[in-house]
Formats: sequence, structure tokens, C-alpha cells
Amino acid sequence: MESLDRSKAVIEIGKRIVADLKLGDDVTAQWMAHLIAEKISAAEDAPETARDTAVAECVDMIQKLWAHRYTLPPYMRPLRELDPLLRTLTSLGVDEMDEFRFFSRPPSSEELEGATEEEKELFEFAIGIDHAARELIRYALGVAAERSINVVKPWLEESVKGGLEATVELRVSRFAEDCLLKSQKETNSQVMLDRAVRLESFAKAALFLASEMREMLPHDITKSDD
Repeated sequence: MESLDRSKAVIEIGKRIVADLKLGDDVTAQWMAHLIAEKISAAEDAPETARDTAVAECVDMIQKLWAHRYTLPPYMRPLRELDPLLRTLTSLGVDEMDEFRFFSRPPSSEELEGATEEEKELFEFAIGIDHAARELIRYALGVAAERSINVVKPWLEESVKGGLEATVELRVSRFAEDCLLKSQKETNSQVMLDRAVRLESFAKAALFLASEMREMLPHDITKSDD
């Protein structure tokens, strides 16, 4: 029964691929859609004595296509709606030179004993900026990805049922969905108000620091972006 359910889920993925490919006028996409549709029809219309073989061939073809989906042109690739989110997350990633960003906690009072009051304020300000930036990024990603999450959700549900590999897409989709749900949950709440006040405070501090930086510029350098 489990094998039958998995086969049905894989064939549903195949139907989605066919429908998606037919949206364009590309000859290769049309050929691929026709080939998959033929295999699906053969599997669904085969007599009982030949049905298992036809279903197996259909499922095998869809699985192979799915496994090589990253080699397809972007406009033909299943789950391509997640591409903008994936690229954005990649651009926000860090390399080996940024490993200090992953310290799990801010410095303790004992670790700050040797710092001056001005240094302590700057350390606290730097940590606050990072925290505020993370909140803004989480909110922006959740709202921006809402449409793509809704589009790919049926695909991902069928891929899980069919045992198809979609680890990256699942993780990215769940991350964005969690961001969106958390943002929606906090709307019109005291948490959202406190966050807005905190962000406004950091915005003012940032403008103050920017002004100080301009004052430090040599006089022969323009101090305005106008």
C-alpha cells in the first residue's frame, strides 16, 4: 500500500511538471511535457496485467528527471519559485572570514572588566545592530516569500509522499514559512511595538554615527551624497 501511495505521489509530481512545462512555448519543454504525459497515460490506462510495469517505468522516468532538476534551464525547473529566496539567503551567508559572527552569546560582565565605559557602550550597540538587522531580515524574507511558499507547498507535499529528495527546498520553505508565521503572530502586539521602537532608536543612532564619520573626513572630500 505504501509503495502504491508513493507511486501515486510521484505521478502527481509528473502531472504538475507537465502542466508547468505547457505554460511556455519552448520546444524542448513541450517535448519533455509530451514524453512525461505519454508515460503517465500509459501507466493510468494500462491493462491490469501490464499496469505494474507501466507504473514502474513512469515513476522511474519522473524520479530521474526530478533528480536532475538542477541541470534544467531555470524556466523549466520545478520549485524555481524558491530561487529568489535561495539566492538571497546565499548572499546573506558568511564565509570562513566571518566565523566570529557565530559566537553563541554576547560578552559577559567578567569578560568586559577591562573595557572602558565607552567601549562597553559600543560593544552593546554593535550587538544591538546585529540583532535588529536579523529581525528585519527575518521579517522581510517571510513577507517576500509568502507567494512562493504557497506555490511550492503542493509540490513539496507530493515530493515527501513520493520519497523524492527535496532537502534544500524543504528547509528553505520551512524557514521562510516560520519567519512569516512569527511576523504575522506578532502583528498588532506589544512585541511588534517594542521592536519598532528599538529599530527607530537604532536608526537614530546610525544617523548620529554617520554624521560623526562625515566630520572625520578630510576637508577636500565631499561630505554630501547630493
